[in-house]
Amino acid sequence: MLTREEDVDAHALRRQGWTISAIARHLGRDRKTVRAYLNGERTAGQRRQTPDAFVPYLPYCR
Repeated sequence: MLTREEDVDAHALRRQGWTISAIARHLGRDRKTVRAYLNGERTAGQRRQTPDAFVPYLPYCR
């Protein structure tokens, strides 16, 4: 997860022509994470929602 400040920095560096790998090294994050934020696939400051593993078994418990 990138903080809002890291997200702003990543976008600014990208506009300056930095590569995704260089931005990732600069921020100390994985390049796939940086790419997801730059492409808008993830939002800064918000964790991804993980599905509850118990939900598929609810009908069997009732």
